[in-house]
Amino acid sequence: MSAESLPGPLGSYSRFRCDGATIYLAGVSARLPDGSIDGVQHLNDASPHRDIAVQTRRVLRNIETILREAGATLADCIDMTCYLVDQQDFTVFNTTYAEFFIGEQPPTRTTVVVRGLPHPDMVVEIKAIALRRMALTLWPM
Repeated sequence: MSAESLPGPLGSYSRFRCDGATIYLAGVSARLPDGSIDGVQHLNDASPHRDIAVQTRRVLRNIETILREAGATLADCIDMTCYLVDQQDFTVFNTTYAEFFIGEQPPTRTTVVVRGLPHPDMVVEIKAIALRRMALTLWPM
């Protein structure tokens, strides 16, 4: 997936900004290229089922795509702030989140339960800070 295939921001903000080697990502959701939210099924009675695991995976894949555009990877993340709409989702969110950081030193993380996110079908949003790894240049002695 390329950054061009991600939906555009919903407001006047950048997906990411860089300051030297530090990359700051705006909050990332589970929005798909067509603007719909991944992991949402509308049942027969019209009440939506929102799947926290599917949305968490989509958010982290969207973050991977944005970081690739910025010259980094998930392994370069040093801090993440995660917003959940329902505290009951924490265990599944935490397990799903860990799928993306197996065998690596994960970034620091703060998880906050919020009253709502910009779209009623969003159940998770993640804001990230990454550090682009600079190639070391060895000077001859």
